[in-house]
Amino acid sequence: MKNKCLKLSFFVGCLGAIQFFCLSTYAMYLYPGGTLHQPQLDYYAFFYNFFSDLGRTYTFDRQSNASCHLIFKTTLCISGLSMMVFFCAQTQLFRTKIAKNLSFFTCLLGVIAGLSYIGIGTTPWNIDYWGHRFYVRTGFLSFLGMAFFYALTIFIEPLYPPKYAWALLLFSLVLLTQILIMFLATNAWYSNEALFLQALAQKIVVYAQIICLIYQSLGALAYLRLLEKAG
Repeated sequence: MKNKCLKLSFFVGCLGAIQFFCLSTYAMYLYPGGTLHQPQLDYYAFFYNFFSDLGRTYTFDRQSNASCHLIFKTTLCISGLSMMVFFCAQTQLFRTKIAKNLSFFTCLLGVIAGLSYIGIGTTPWNIDYWGHRFYVRTGFLSFLGMAFFYALTIFIEPLYPPKYAWALLLFSLVLLTQILIMFLATNAWYSNEALFLQALAQKIVVYAQIICLIYQSLGALAYLRLLEKAG
């Protein structure tokens, strides 16, 4: 029964990442249009709109964005909850004392990231810019810490294939680059070129994160099957 619950938890983690990709793509299709510097556009500009633009209650030229807002809020809440389920469940995979202790840091940071993603979805940036920004930064920073501890935990656990840890470290480099751009590069408010850089970096890291979560979920399922065979 315990293993069945764990398998379900890892499956939920995988589905959470997939549904965000699908629903956010659909929201892009429905988005009425407009960017920070080109509010007159009548479509979602992939390289000039943030994901968070989908969650606005109205567009930059004051059109209603109710449908996209609801989809964005829903998909991020599902993503946050599925992440928390996954990162809580992964603590049950590890057998050595050090790895098990480290897995609790992974769990803690994963839960913070999941709660932050829910905060991002439920705090539209046109309503509460500073609150939304707080959740974005907290989410990315906690996910970076989670990836580091998860990789370290996997390296320490003897039977866990290290390829999953290397994948986490590779993703960490991508995420760290995006965080540096977010904190140090020119703010998107200043120019269309700055908006392009910030939006592009966000797109790369979010899609990389989706791939990373799917890969780690499948890896956890494979490792659990390995433990079952080993008795």
